[in-house]
Amino acid sequence: MAQAYSDDLRAKLLQAYASGGGGLRQLANRFRVSYGWAQKILRVQRRTGKTERPAGRPRGIPSRLTPELREDMRLRLAQYPDATLAELQAWLEATHTVIISVQGVSAVLVEMGWRRKKKEKKPARR
Repeated sequence: MAQAYSDDLRAKLLQAYASGGGGLRQLANRFRVSYGWAQKILRVQRRTGKTERPAGRPRGIPSRLTPELREDMRLRLAQYPDATLAELQAWLEATHTVIISVQGVSAVLVEMGWRRKKKEKKPARR
């Protein structure tokens, strides 16, 4: 997968352009980047005044579990530490009207630092 160019490279190219080190096309060749990328970072620098790469936007769908719901969930787990994922899912739906999959509950618990690993009881070996 392609990697983003470093902020150091951006700063060096923009500094060389500002100090008159050549045209944008020449600098792009010298720094071994595309001319289009050099144009883009120059345009962003003129618009924002910054040489660093702008922060990206968050990816994915935002969680339905707000920080308040996560706190309620933490309190529920403190009260009922042996609750299964299905029980937590049913509790969220009944008390907070939040519909979320078992896998979603599991992912949120992992984000919160909880482990929910349970094994079925197997008959004892003879």
